[in-house]
Amino acid sequence: MRLLRPLLAAACLLAATLAPAAERSFTLLHTNDWQSRLLGFGPNNEYTPATGNDDDTAGGIARLSTLVKARRAAAGEQPLLLLDAGDFSMGTLFHTVSREVGGELRLLSELGYDAATLGNHEFDFRPAGLAAMLSAAQQAEGSALVPLLSSNIQFDPTRRDDDSLKAHYDAGRILPYKVIEKGGIRFGLFGLLGYNAMTVTPMMTPVSFADPLETAKALVKTLREEETVDVVILLSHMGVSQQADGSWRGEEVELVEQVPGIDIVVGGHSHTALAQPILVNGHTPVMQAGSEIQYLGELHMRLDDSGKTQVVDYSLHPLDDKTLGDEVISTRVDGFKRLVDEQMLGPKGYRFDQPLATVDKTLSRDHDDPILANLVTDSLRHATGSDVAFTGNGTIRDDLIKGRNGVQAVSDLFRIAPLGIGQYDDAPGYPLVKVYVSAKELKSILEVLLLAHQLRDSDSYYPRVSGLKFSYNPYRVPFDRVSRIELGDAVQGYRELDLNDPRLYSIGTSSYVGSFTWLIADLTKGLLEVVPKDAHGKPLAEIKAALIDTDPQTPGVQEYKEWQGLLDHIRSLPDLNGDGLADIPTTGAAAEQRILRAPSLRPGDLYRNAGALQWGVSAVLVLGVLLILWLLSRPLRRQ
Repeated sequence: MRLLRPLLAAACLLAATLAPAAERSFTLLHTNDWQSRLLGFGPNNEYTPATGNDDDTAGGIARLSTLVKARRAAAGEQPLLLLDAGDFSMGTLFHTVSREVGGELRLLSELGYDAATLGNHEFDFRPAGLAAMLSAAQQAEGSALVPLLSSNIQFDPTRRDDDSLKAHYDAGRILPYKVIEKGGIRFGLFGLLGYNAMTVTPMMTPVSFADPLETAKALVKTLREEETVDVVILLSHMGVSQQADGSWRGEEVELVEQVPGIDIVVGGHSHTALAQPILVNGHTPVMQAGSEIQYLGELHMRLDDSGKTQVVDYSLHPLDDKTLGDEVISTRVDGFKRLVDEQMLGPKGYRFDQPLATVDKTLSRDHDDPILANLVTDSLRHATGSDVAFTGNGTIRDDLIKGRNGVQAVSDLFRIAPLGIGQYDDAPGYPLVKVYVSAKELKSILEVLLLAHQLRDSDSYYPRVSGLKFSYNPYRVPFDRVSRIELGDAVQGYRELDLNDPRLYSIGTSSYVGSFTWLIADLTKGLLEVVPKDAHGKPLAEIKAALIDTDPQTPGVQEYKEWQGLLDHIRSLPDLNGDGLADIPTTGAAAEQRILRAPSLRPGDLYRNAGALQWGVSAVLVLGVLLILWLLSRPLRRQ
């Protein structure tokens, strides 16, 4: 019997060792692309987080806080991670004080996010601006500051512009990866900025980003082999896109296909609200929760007895006024609003909650809905006092949502043109510029704007204009498709532009959009050339020379921001119903189409205002046809 007991104990120990590990479950909550949208999605004066079922707004950080708490409670003892996939900043008035208070980072921390990655808009205030956000947030949050994961970020040792951000990286506030252990499960997290996001990050220099694919391969190897994690999670700011056949592609999908070992992708950048995850390779969920805090994603996963992850279920929770807002978070947001008034708006004669105008319907950024785009480009033309103005559809950052009463506050209208930073003053907002070009150069600018949209096949690149309308013929050769340009407007009338007119025409736009006029020769490989000039015809060497100075008597350049030009223009619109607010027009001239597609093979249309490209290609084609006919005729002549 004494001999039997140790044998029995040994057998039990061996059985326990050989037995498969128990199945384990965990929950993952996620958001992406906050875009500083701390208030509800809709007119801000209709957002009422303190009361329920009395408004139509969606989102709001206070409501998100309440929902996160509820989902944590529902998870009970099960391990839970709360993650964000970047672009938490830039898009509303709140981002204008991010460098001073680090508001978005503080809220991520106070809601208990386990990690977030960096999006392209985190660099809109340059690397030093992101460093200032981190410094302000770290001072307020201390060790509770949310970790930022950026696995492919690279710093330039020869430049000082990114030293302050590199200091945060060295201090561990930005990490290449992070291991989190909860409930006996080791989670390995890393973050990537994708190629598309890199191309729309003009202010990141001298910071750069390494190849996401190679970085992912190295990080997965490190997490699996050195850190021995159970679950690998990628926080990705890359994006997905749905194809015509309903399938999903994009950088996030393609990366998982090429890098084995990634269990979950928390995605962002494309602002896609996925009701269910995209299952790549049949088992790896790729998720996105829309944008601007309109949704909270919730994924339930299990680790089976072999250590493989399996999706149990998924929910995309909408945030609306059925969820009451967290009062503590609402108070925090109100404090940020007061700072915006003090530092940003007050000196310009505006207030955050100030009603400024009314609109009788929602105005969208859809390329076939011209009303909002016409409003924006008209404001650029009037603010700069130019003959014409232009921009790209992607620079118009928000719809104008009517809501219940149509009243638009300053904070609502700011969201239409919120982006950028000064060339001289480092203040929020792209400054306005004014340049002069010839009639032929004006046509060249329109050709490049048009072809950029056609090549990219994206509404973001669709050109928007004011002070002119133009027609283009898609049957003509690229860079020579504009067949007719008319200057003027729908109220005063239009006159056709004579391309041989020696006069100079002024163009008003933002520094971001206007800077491309210096690049036209490079963009077209020398086929077209534009030389931006001043009013006297003197070439301007750089964009800074074209900035509008609102007070030439004061030393330096007093920049006129795009957002202020928009607000000033809207405030100047007539009050038609006597309610003390400007009325934004939505019919008649306000709704005119200024870009007309005019396909035609008629010779008159093929060569109307044609340049050397259209004539040259036509001549080559004619010579080619004649050569073929001549070659075909030789045997006949011999016979």
